[in-house]
Amino acid sequence: MKDGPKPEFLKKRVAYYVTGADEWKYADSLESIANGKRTLYLSSNGFAGEVFSSGSLVDASVQSSQPDHFAYDPLDTRPGALESEVDGLVSQSDALNLFGAGVVYHSDPFAEATEVSGYVKFSVWLSMDVPDTDLGVSLYEILPDGRSVALTSDMKRARYRESLTEAKLVTPGKVERYDFTGFTWFSRRIAKGSRLRIVFSAVNSPDVEKNYNSGGPVESETGRDAHTAHITVYHEAEHPSSLEIPIVK
Repeated sequence: MKDGPKPEFLKKRVAYYVTGADEWKYADSLESIANGKRTLYLSSNGFAGEVFSSGSLVDASVQSSQPDHFAYDPLDTRPGALESEVDGLVSQSDALNLFGAGVVYHSDPFAEATEVSGYVKFSVWLSMDVPDTDLGVSLYEILPDGRSVALTSDMKRARYRESLTEAKLVTPGKVERYDFTGFTWFSRRIAKGSRLRIVFSAVNSPDVEKNYNSGGPVESETGRDAHTAHITVYHEAEHPSSLEIPIVK
């Protein structure tokens, strides 16, 4: 207050809390916190639709990898029915109950505890057989004992894949890259032995406006407009789908 000494907590412009480490840290700006990055590439044998039969997140882009497939039926209300029963921060309900409408990828266990602080980026190559749909991606830490901790998430309406202000419907069958860059900022010390989990799926929630995949005005669509979206995820040399995470060395 007034001419009094500045509290220690305000010694720099940014104070942030590292979950997992239970530690406050300080920086001159958000951008200066992460001084490194790690890129993990999607890989699969062609079936990544379940937690216990997932694809992989690997450190080098693979030359050959079978694409993964999932389907989203907007008339399927089972995912929404589960949401009222779980705690989203530690629950694995979404990952364990994809109902064929998503894919899962896991990294190898971390060899040492690693601070991840900042914004992640997810770039995925895909094609679909409808002119529009809604897609979401969530990132989790899977602890050595199998527990899950939600880290951050993002979602995108396909028609806004190139611009948030100008809609452009999808050409069915065309392979395009979708960049997810709207993740919330977070800070977490990933424990030694933990793995990262990516769940990439259709957005099907009572908390979000439903997209019936017809390509028409979403706000006026009904179940009569519903189309099932069949989505293919690519991750080989020509289409290196990846997750970029900010590392504090």
